[in-house]
Amino acid sequence: MKKNYSIIPLTKRNYLDAVDLVFKADLDTRSEIEHHLQHLDAHYVAVDRKKIIGVIGWYLDTEQYANAAMGDKFPGEHAYWVGFFAVDPQYRGNKIGESLLRKLESVLIGKNIGELWVSSVPETKSYYEKHGFILVMTGEISGNNKFFLEKKLQ
Repeated sequence: MKKNYSIIPLTKRNYLDAVDLVFKADLDTRSEIEHHLQHLDAHYVAVDRKKIIGVIGWYLDTEQYANAAMGDKFPGEHAYWVGFFAVDPQYRGNKIGESLLRKLESVLIGKNIGELWVSSVPETKSYYEKHGFILVMTGEISGNNKFFLEKKLQ
């Protein structure tokens, strides 16, 4: 696929389409997705001819979801985490996810953030490792196995 898409900030105008894409990826409940994506300034979307084909965002774990699982390895409330990250199945394999991840990293580097964390499910662990994340530890959140990985940002 030739790169016909662009990556832009999430806006009120494309918010519901982004929520739908993440919901279809079965990453969480619709209300939880809506809650997180309301932070428009923390999310980016890949758009192909006005169609949302990918979403990525970051969050600060002020609720300390990972704290119980990570214990003394929890990086704290001020650490930046990869939030909802999804690509439309019809567009996968075209490096859209890689472009979204690079955009997120670029934005965080611009904020002088030195590291990015992710709480990964087993199915995506190797994807993050392929993109420079290092496994810090394994654990459980709400009875689900999680891999906690960190990437140093340049």
